[in-house]
Amino acid sequence: MDSTSRLEKVGRPGGRLKVERRFDVALCGYYGFGNLGDELLAEALVGLLVSSGLKRERIAVLSADPEATASKLGVEASNRWKPLHVWRTLRRSRSLLLGGGGLLQDSTSARSCLYYAGVVEMARAAGCEPWAFGQSVGPLRSIAGRAAARRALSSCRVRCLRDEPSMEYMKQWGIEASLAPDPVLSLQYGENYGLTPQNENIILVNIRPWPDATPRVFAGQIAKLANDRGSAVCGLALSEGDRDVMKQFHDSGLLPLDELTVARSMRDISAAWPRRCLAAGMRLHFCVLSVLCKTGCVAVPYDPKVSAFAREWGLPVWKSGEALPETVNLIKTGARLDRARRDIRSAMKEALDHVLGEGFGEDRRNP
Repeated sequence: MDSTSRLEKVGRPGGRLKVERRFDVALCGYYGFGNLGDELLAEALVGLLVSSGLKRERIAVLSADPEATASKLGVEASNRWKPLHVWRTLRRSRSLLLGGGGLLQDSTSARSCLYYAGVVEMARAAGCEPWAFGQSVGPLRSIAGRAAARRALSSCRVRCLRDEPSMEYMKQWGIEASLAPDPVLSLQYGENYGLTPQNENIILVNIRPWPDATPRVFAGQIAKLANDRGSAVCGLALSEGDRDVMKQFHDSGLLPLDELTVARSMRDISAAWPRRCLAAGMRLHFCVLSVLCKTGCVAVPYDPKVSAFAREWGLPVWKSGEALPETVNLIKTGARLDRARRDIRSAMKEALDHVLGEGFGEDRRNP
C-alpha cells in the first residue's frame, strides 16, 4: 500500500493543524531498482530497526517499485520519483534515514548526490529529522557533487558510515561521524540458507558495468585462470546490468561461461553459490556475500569502498596487469561476524536514541 494514499491531520489548540507523524522512520536509498546489494541493505536496515524496538507499521520506504518493496519488507512504501508522494511521506514521519550504500558519489554524474541532498532538504522543510546509517561517501570528483554531499551530511543529526575512506571526507569537512560495518553483515544468511554441494573446481565471478577498461581486463584474467585450472566459470549477476556485461563478454568469446545467474534474493545466492569455490568479483556486496558464505574471494577494487572492505576482512585484491591467484583460502569469520553484528546492532540502537530519544520504541502517534 502506498503511504501517500491518506494524509491524516489532527487538531492543535487554537484551531491549528499538524500532520500526524504515523511513521518513526522513512528510509531512503537506491531501493526498488533490482540491484540485489541495495535490496539486501533495505532488508538489513528494516531488520535492524525492528530488532531495536520499532514496529514495521512505523517504517516507510521510498522506492522505485513501492509495491514490490512493501510486499517484501512488510512496510509501507512510496514512489521515490513522485515529489508529492515523497513530501507526504516525510511530512508524516519523525525522521528520514538516508540508508546504506554509496548514495553520495558522482562517479558517473552528480545526479545521485543532488537527488539525495534534495530529499534531505525536503525532510528538513517537512519537520522530519534526517540521519544517515551504513553510508559510504565518494568518490566525489565534481564541485556540485561535493557541495551536495557535504550539505546533505551536515544536515544529518547522526552520521554512521561504513568505511574509512568515507570518514576521510568527514575529517576534511569538519563533520563528526562514527563508523560501523556494512549493515548487510547483520543478516544471518549463512545460518539460514543451505549452500549448494561442494565443488572446488568452480570460479564464481561477478563483473559489473564500469566506464573504464577494468571489467574487460578482469574478464580476460578470469578466462585465463579458468583455462589454466580447467575450472568451470559461473557468472553471478547482482543486477541486470551485471548480466548484460557478462553476457556480452561470453558472446564475444572473451569470457566463456558455463552458467549465468541473476540473483534477486538470498535464496538465489544459496542456489548458485557452492560451499567451496574461488569467488572473484567487483561489486562490494559480492564480497560481503563471500564473507557471509565463508568463501575465499578476490576483490576487484574499482571503488575505494571495495578496497576498504577487502583490507578490513583480509581479502586479496586484484589489480590490472596482475595475474589472479589460483587459490584463495576459505574465510574463517565466525567470531568476526558475530562481533560485527553486535557492533552494527549497537550502532543502530545508539543512533535511534539520538534521533528519536529514549523510549523510541513506544507507539507515539503525535510526538
